[in-house]
Amino acid sequence: GHIELARPVFHPGFIVKVKKILECICVNCGRLKADSSDATFADRIRHIRDPKARMQAVWNYCKSKMVCQPDEPKDDNDNAEDEPKKGHGGCGATQPQIRKEGLKLFVQYKSGKDEDEEVKSLQPDKRLFPPHEVYTALKKISDS
Repeated sequence: GHIELARPVFHPGFIVKVKKILECICVNCGRLKADSSDATFADRIRHIRDPKARMQAVWNYCKSKMVCQPDEPKDDNDNAEDEPKKGHGGCGATQPQIRKEGLKLFVQYKSGKDEDEEVKSLQPDKRLFPPHEVYTALKKISDS
């Protein structure tokens, strides 16, 4: 059997895996940070049959991406008969670094170099990423 808890909580055995999955997806829109139409990425993961090794390869590729890549705007002047290239479809949001301390996850956004001191003081450096927000981010992941 199982019990229904009033609020979501992290399972201690899965918190590291949840952190890795969160580092692979956009926390805003739920899309994979890696573009599957990118030939180098597709070739890198296509031949890996072991799910753990494939997850590790995807995580190694995605962990350094700090922006969810939006599609390039389509030019109306381009040839209409060209097959529209399917893009990544990202939202363009900046991605936080995710840190684990004990059984808690924290998000930390990198501040831009052009931001002034007032903006830095208004936005906290590190904030708690509660389980209900993690659950919401994970629910945004599509099956396709």
